[in-house]
Amino acid sequence: MEKERRKFKRFDAYMSVKYHVNDNDQIHGISLSKDLSREGIKINSNQSFQNGTMLDLQIDIPDDPKPIQTSAKVVWSRPSVGTNQGYDQGVRFLMMDPVDKFRVLDYAYNHWLENKVNDFGDPEDISEIG
Repeated sequence: MEKERRKFKRFDAYMSVKYHVNDNDQIHGISLSKDLSREGIKINSNQSFQNGTMLDLQIDIPDDPKPIQTSAKVVWSRPSVGTNQGYDQGVRFLMMDPVDKFRVLDYAYNHWLENKVNDFGDPEDISEIG
């Protein structure tokens, strides 16, 4: 069994992420976030980025009017599973304001918690043993 290398829990809380490559204004797009952690996020794009590519990100948290602006570095890239699904990019946050990091992680944690609680169903529906 392969040992888990991740340092932090991942959350599947979907947020809109606008990205553009720092040194090329022609390369930009919008993605849904996947696999958010304290250190980074997974996004999807139409093309593969090289490791080390620097990105500017704008993360839009649902029901929050103030987007989060940060920079990030691509740490891995691979074709997304499925046909014509583009490329998944793992990006590590660089210069993220601590308050913004709290906001995005708080949203992700609460989203995860809501879904986790909903997985257990309504405790009132459980029939008593007797």
